[in-house]
Amino acid sequence: YLRSNKIRFNGATEIAKLLSVNNTLRELYLASNMIGSGGVAEIAKSLELNNNLCLLDLWSNKIGKKGIVNVAKLLESNNTLRTLYLGYNNI
Repeated sequence: YLRSNKIRFNGATEIAKLLSVNNTLRELYLASNMIGSGGVAEIAKSLELNNNLCLLDLWSNKIGKKGIVNVAKLLESNNTLRTLYLGYNNI
């Protein structure tokens, strides 16, 4: 549970690296971290390879319209993710 930790883009990039090799984490809460569209793009890319994460909370991360395009691409390729929180993202 990493809500409100000022993770931003650089932190999201590091989390994305971990997600690409993760085989145990099932839920990831990243609400209110100002990840932005670039950070969500990195996370989305890594989740194309991840077959374990079932819940992703991106609530209030300023991902905008550009970021939601990356999330949509993720949903096309990832069939494990079941719950996705995207509220308050200017989308």
